[in-house]
Amino acid sequence: MLIDVHCHTNLYLELDKVLEEAKKVNIEKIISVGMSNLGLERTIEIAHKYKMIYPALGIHPEETLMNKNIENQLDNILEFIFQNSNKICAIGEIGLDHHFIKDKNIYPLQEKIFLDMLDLAQKLNLPVNLHTKGAEQEIFEILPSFTIPNVNIHWYSGPDKYLKFGIERGYYFSITPAISYSPVIKKVVELVDLNHLLLESDGPVNYSGKVGSPSMIRNVLAAISSIKNISKKELEEKIYQNTKIIFPKLF
Repeated sequence: MLIDVHCHTNLYLELDKVLEEAKKVNIEKIISVGMSNLGLERTIEIAHKYKMIYPALGIHPEETLMNKNIENQLDNILEFIFQNSNKICAIGEIGLDHHFIKDKNIYPLQEKIFLDMLDLAQKLNLPVNLHTKGAEQEIFEILPSFTIPNVNIHWYSGPDKYLKFGIERGYYFSITPAISYSPVIKKVVELVDLNHLLLESDGPVNYSGKVGSPSMIRNVLAAISSIKNISKKELEEKIYQNTKIIFPKLF
């Protein structure tokens, strides 16, 4: 059984088709991560409709660019997540982005939202699903200030220095289909211990012209198997057990 720990199911136009394809390759569970104020309620609705989908709620750092009212909405968002805490398995997708977002005037608001989300994760004793693009140093400096059960770094592509910090701290790293063409992702797999690897599609993000979907994590498993020189069957069981540790509410 495989589990996709990071997917945006609310963004698919034909979700039923996507889920059927996932089932055909033995995908058992999918974590649907929220990103925006408008998407959080929809994420809960989808998870209620589809048994294999489990919601995680949070505010993506790009929301500070896309939603001019996000600061005024933040208190209501935090309350919504708190009120639905019994339904969710993690806080995410949250983090900072200094790569795609170049306007430094937005960074303080990004950090405020990130800190509030980490504080909520601490209060609810929930793991976090993190976006770290271009802000790895800032995020790795902030995290030790909070007591959070577990941390998953989604699609890590930053400097080796911070990757090694994350490894030393016992963070988990979810690997995307970009492993098929990205030397950076392959290096992450080489360096991270088997006990801290997870699988994700980040669907429906585009991978060299192909729309990402949960079914693609079967190929991610095969790529990791080759790099780590371990059988796919053994690796599948190991990653399944890893997922049970970091996201216990899925089980």
